[in-house]
Formats: sequence, C-alpha cells, structure tokens
Amino acid sequence: MTDLNRTGTFAATTSDEYTAIPYNRAKSFRVTNFTGKVVGIRRRHEAIMLDDFNDQDFSEWTGDISYNSSELEGTGAAFVDGIAYRQLTDIAMLDGAEVDFTIVTPDADEYVIKLSVHDVDTRLGMTPSATVQVDQFNSVRNTKYKVTIRVNLTDLIYDAFIEEHGKDRVQAVTGAEALYGANQMQDSLVTIESDKRITVDPIVYQKKINESGEQVGHGGSYVYPCNENTAEYEIVNLGSDALNYSDTSQTISISGFYAR
Repeated sequence: MTDLNRTGTFAATTSDEYTAIPYNRAKSFRVTNFTGKVVGIRRRHEAIMLDDFNDQDFSEWTGDISYNSSELEGTGAAFVDGIAYRQLTDIAMLDGAEVDFTIVTPDADEYVIKLSVHDVDTRLGMTPSATVQVDQFNSVRNTKYKVTIRVNLTDLIYDAFIEEHGKDRVQAVTGAEALYGANQMQDSLVTIESDKRITVDPIVYQKKINESGEQVGHGGSYVYPCNENTAEYEIVNLGSDALNYSDTSQTISISGFYAR
C-alpha cells in the first residue's frame, strides 16, 4: 500500500481490500476516479462517546478520578491524579478501531502520562495491549492534546498519534507489538495513568465498521464532509473492472483534494 500526502491534495493506492484515505485536517474533501476501475468510498468508524463527564457519574470508573468543572467539551471534565480505568467495549473489535483521549497536560516541568488499552481486567498492572506515553519530551505543559490509539488485531500491532489542539497530528507509535489476547478485545478496558494531575475530556471509541460504501465509477467526482480529517473515510477495492466484484486483488487508486 502506498499513500501520497501533500498540502491540499492526496492520493491513495491499495491492492488490499480497503485502505484509509491519508490523514489531513479538513472539513470536506473531493475524490475523483480516473482509474477505469470501480472504487468504493465509506466512513471508517462509528463514533461512540465513552465518557464526556458532563453527568458527573463515575460509577463505571475505578481509581483516582474525580469531577472537574472545566468546560473543554460540554459542561464538565475529569481529573485523574493517579490511575483510573473503565470498560471500553464488550463487542469484538475490528482492525482499525481507535480510542481518542483528549487531555490537558500538567502545568509542570516534568510529567509522565500513560494512556492504554487492556484486553481484560486481569492484565491490569501488567503490559497493556496497546499504550502511548505523553511526557515533556513529546508535548508542551498545560496544553490540550488528542491522543489516539489504533489497533490491528490481525497483525498484532498498534499505532498511536498525538495531536496538539489546532495543529496536525504526529505519529508517536508505529507498528508496535501488541498483546490482544484471544477474545478479540470483547472485555477490553481503557486506562489513564499520570504522575501528576491531568484533565481528561472526552474519551471516544471509534468503532471500526465495514459498510458497503458508495460506488464511484470511472470519471466520477464527489465531495464528502468530515468532522476533523480526511482519514475518517477509506477507499474500498470493489473489483478490477465494472461488475467484476470478485477480483479485488488488482491495484486501485483515487485522487482528490481537501478543504480545511
């Protein structure tokens, strides 16, 4: 798979079943199909609000977590002063599922924040399934960030991204070895651990979905809206030629441009 990404434009090429459109911060984008092949476009995720802390209900959490009246998103947030965890999902995950943590780093010279996903609660305190560390070396004190963990159960790896508010994201972890257990993450948890008090708000589970998508025939050109970035969508390899949906092994490409 090859992705080309430059300012204002993108191209995505794959011989796999599907691939994400390259990440660009945007509110909309246009794709054009000049391949002579049939290409599909579909959303990648269903966004599930794990907790926005507006209801001040922490009954699903265990650990050092409390209400914060900060209005980062909505009417409330949470303080984490040590370690806190809760269930993520009880449904099997698909490759490409993501967890978004929005945090504000401590107003301190040094700090260590670990945001993690565990496959089962019995692994708490041990090596997590996937984790990313935020500290003074990859972030700025007293600053808002969105941290994303993306899982790939098939290849037993994960990626992680750190995005300072209003700026492009940076890949913090690339293809790291993961420990997903044998239950497709059906009993998974999220954990937040910090050596100094941080603010968290919100946490969103981006559940991977494999919808049929919309067909874009040769010569087709369409505009799609997105909330934050172009990677909310993916291209789907429907077949090498029109009406030949069984042949998904040939390379397909699509190009486009985005608007912030």
